[in-house]
Amino acid sequence: MWSPIVVKKPELSKIQLEGLFSGKIPAIILRSFVDDAYCETVTRRIIDSNHDDFQNGKLNHIGPFLMAYSTKKKEYFEKAQFAKKTFDEIFFDLEDPSKKIFRILSGLFPKHSMRIAQEYQNNYSPYVIRIHKNGKSIPVHKDRVSYEGKDYSLSDIAKQLSCILHIQKSEKGGDLIIYKKNWEKSDEKFRNIDFGYGSDLVSSSESSKISNLRVGDL
Repeated sequence: MWSPIVVKKPELSKIQLEGLFSGKIPAIILRSFVDDAYCETVTRRIIDSNHDDFQNGKLNHIGPFLMAYSTKKKEYFEKAQFAKKTFDEIFFDLEDPSKKIFRILSGLFPKHSMRIAQEYQNNYSPYVIRIHKNGKSIPVHKDRVSYEGKDYSLSDIAKQLSCILHIQKSEKGGDLIIYKKNWEKSDEKFRNIDFGYGSDLVSSSESSKISNLRVGDL
């Protein structure tokens, strides 16, 4: 069975990450990456912050999606710089989650440096905060910077990890589904006009449904 593994922060190993890189496991869940008090504070600050719309207003977020600026590099970095001010307000007097992730990965890969990626002295956005409203779901999509961001220097990477930090408990639903399928160019025929792909793309693919996520899990 293709299932995620659940670990506590100190127990995360390089072997487990290599299993994630190779696709042998769909996900690693780090329990209690941040505590409840941290999540409550961040949630309150997110609610009080300015949000951007995406997918014709169907989704709300803070920070620019790289894929939405695939041919608008200058605008992307302007948005990233503007979003940093909001991120600084949200995580004021709290540890930025990206720094915590970097510290864990640095311990597992001591020969590699960990920092926010840059291009011509412009910082990429370290993350995007997604606000999931009641009744809204995100369609099947891929996180593949080597394709979506091919005009950016960041696309020249060997491997990519996607991290999702759960700040607030879902009132209903909230499942994360990962499909065991490598993207191919021919898959673009299933692409939706605004965002994501039709469900037919993964109708015959093995999947892993993650339903036991808790507040503070990564």
